[in-house]
Amino acid sequence: MGNDTVTGKERQDPTPVCIGILAHVDAGKTTLTERLLQHAGVIQAAGSVDLGTAQTDYLSVERARGISVRAASARLNWRGRTINLIDTPGHRDFEGEVARSLNILDAAILCLSAVEGVEAQSEVHWRRLAARGLPVLLFVNKTDRTGADVDAVLGSMRRLAGRPLLSLAEPETWLAELAENDAVLADAWLVGERVPRSRLEEALGKQFLTGEILPWLAGSALQDRGIDSLLEAVARLVEPRLEAVDVGSFAYVYKVEQDRRLGRLAHVRLLAGELENRQPLLNSRTGESAKIVQIRQVSGARAVDSGRLERGDVAALAGFRSVRAGDMLTGVEGGLAARWEEPAPALLRVELRVPDTARRPELVAACRELEAEEPGLRPLELPETGALLLHVTGVVQIEVLTETLAGRFGLEVEVGEPEVVYRETPARVAEAEDHYTMPKPCWAVTRFRVEPLPPGSGLRYESVVPDTRISYRYQGQVEQTVPLVLEQGVYGWQVTDIAVTLVDGEDHHVHTHPLDFVTVTPMALRRALFAAGSVLLEPIWRFRLRLPEEAASRVIGELLGRRGTIARDELEGEGALARRCLEGRLPVATGLDFPVVLARLSGGRGLLELVHDGYEPCPPGESHVSPYRGIDPLDRERYILSVRGAL
Repeated sequence: MGNDTVTGKERQDPTPVCIGILAHVDAGKTTLTERLLQHAGVIQAAGSVDLGTAQTDYLSVERARGISVRAASARLNWRGRTINLIDTPGHRDFEGEVARSLNILDAAILCLSAVEGVEAQSEVHWRRLAARGLPVLLFVNKTDRTGADVDAVLGSMRRLAGRPLLSLAEPETWLAELAENDAVLADAWLVGERVPRSRLEEALGKQFLTGEILPWLAGSALQDRGIDSLLEAVARLVEPRLEAVDVGSFAYVYKVEQDRRLGRLAHVRLLAGELENRQPLLNSRTGESAKIVQIRQVSGARAVDSGRLERGDVAALAGFRSVRAGDMLTGVEGGLAARWEEPAPALLRVELRVPDTARRPELVAACRELEAEEPGLRPLELPETGALLLHVTGVVQIEVLTETLAGRFGLEVEVGEPEVVYRETPARVAEAEDHYTMPKPCWAVTRFRVEPLPPGSGLRYESVVPDTRISYRYQGQVEQTVPLVLEQGVYGWQVTDIAVTLVDGEDHHVHTHPLDFVTVTPMALRRALFAAGSVLLEPIWRFRLRLPEEAASRVIGELLGRRGTIARDELEGEGALARRCLEGRLPVATGLDFPVVLARLSGGRGLLELVHDGYEPCPPGESHVSPYRGIDPLDRERYILSVRGAL
């Protein structure tokens, strides 16, 4: 930062920091990453997104499209500080990659375009960062472009963030901004007292880490402006956010990819302890243990075998065949997986088929491998029809998947039309029970109460049955089985916003087999679900739309006709630059083809952004049923025969 930004002593803490770069698509995020690597001496020249030479966009599909579809890490050193950069996808179809990356960050750089401003995905990123309490550095990029307006961008960001913004390039303004959250500095500012630079830097560092202030810089990654200042800010301000807990070694898997020689690689950040080759680790999701075959320090497509990993650092681990993104690898029983926020569920699903039915097993295996990299895909096989369903977030992800299946697996697939993924919740309180006592040896009885919960509550489970009725070890089997049963409700969709209570039951000291309660739980709980009835829930988008004034009335009519609601309708700008800005909510089911219709109605000049905004009950009379997968436990005889392997 030279003489005009943060200075002071270099950090003494050797722990590496991890910082993510987030942005709306086309805000220049990957170009910024390239410049940071170039200035730190990692690469000699910055790669180009358009030419497909960027270090962190190394997949063939990324280079062909000029966008990031996977999170990628790069490692650099600045002023004695080891910094791991995580370049995240900007397109909303790949939010799962972003959400998992946030779990390992100490801070984030939010890259905004000086021309387009705070776009919808930038707003989504900000809200996620703020909800997690992550410190944020703003970088207003593309200041070299015609139409750049840094002040307008900062004004929008200030309204969104609701906190002071501080220019790192203008130290003379620091006191006024920092005084808002520091009583001593406020007194000094009021009386015009001179405050030492070191005191201001101390306050700046503290308020940045607590999120009370947003430091910002402006520049141009393409024109190589402001890069050193940004690196200096990261090195001086960012501190490791690692908990000091005595739990041995544990690492969070934020990404999984396939290596031709080593197989499945788990990209992790080590949050506690140290790791070495041949060290065993436990997967807290599967309960399986495996030894580390290799530890690779990764920077884009390059990797070096390091053999060791220190606390706070990022690397790829080989040797874990069943690992998937979002897992916790730990040396302690139980793990800490509950700490981590999972990505939002996919709102759509598509059917995949291969023209040559003999290759269907290959398709299933390929999709299972891709599920390890993106668990949100959740492949579903429908034995009755031979269909294979994948959960997706949008058209771009579908296109990337088909290209990946063709290029990586040699599978040309046919993709059906996307269909909406609904959910359901109980309509009322109900109870039901069932028993599994024949043919012996078996004995398990359960009775459940189900009741609806407020939107967004998810699943709440509890047992009020004493150990004298059902042994606690059997009750553990019940608790583990309940979420699996709720994957298919009355209409075949996942059940949410539900309280499930085990209210009664019975085991037998002689006849009960350890898996009997795994068998009876689906039978009893599905009876309770049908007794309660079900409310079908549809996913909703929150939209933001800018379009020419002359097209507004037609577009508004189209939105209302699709059951959309408008919460904001304002005119932005003046004269030839005037645009109508609309914000509101739109059901996904009625909005799938709205982008195409918008392009026609606005002459291609409408700018639309869509963000998932929860679920709402479907209109009365609508019915959307998903076929039950497998043998329904309500068909007791066939279900029990299938459990016992007698079908």
